[in-house]
Amino acid sequence: MTAVQIRRAERPPKAALGTAGRLRARWGRVAARPDEGAATAELVIAMPLLLFIIMMVIQAGVWMHATHVAQAAASRAANAAAAYQSSADAGRGAGSDTLSAIGNGVLKNPSVSVTRTATEVRVEIRGRAGTVVPGMAWEVRAVVVRPVERWVNSGGGAS
Repeated sequence: MTAVQIRRAERPPKAALGTAGRLRARWGRVAARPDEGAATAELVIAMPLLLFIIMMVIQAGVWMHATHVAQAAASRAANAAAAYQSSADAGRGAGSDTLSAIGNGVLKNPSVSVTRTATEVRVEIRGRAGTVVPGMAWEVRAVVVRPVERWVNSGGGAS
């Protein structure tokens, strides 16, 4: 008889172990490797958290881009409205044109508000950044205030 046949002969058949014996044998095998399956459990917990963090970083980038788009449109609207003999409507049109050209996908529901007085122009653009993370809506707001261009006589008085 070989060594394998002797070991098999020494072991009782599986049916002879009974339920308690099989459970004891299984518990012995499991207790010998207590870490088995720990990596899977850690991965199940860590992966959603990691994906959420990555999506939040992307969401922050989209928000920053939307803010820059709003700031560019507000600057262009302020320059158009502050020009010599211009109007608030000209600034509003320039801001809307800029938003439709460069901010079409990243800035949602933008509104352009232009106020022109005798000495200054105030442009405010509001909207929401595009959404990457469901349920998150980040507000975007850009304000530009600049003086109105006007003719000044060489004597120092405005006309």
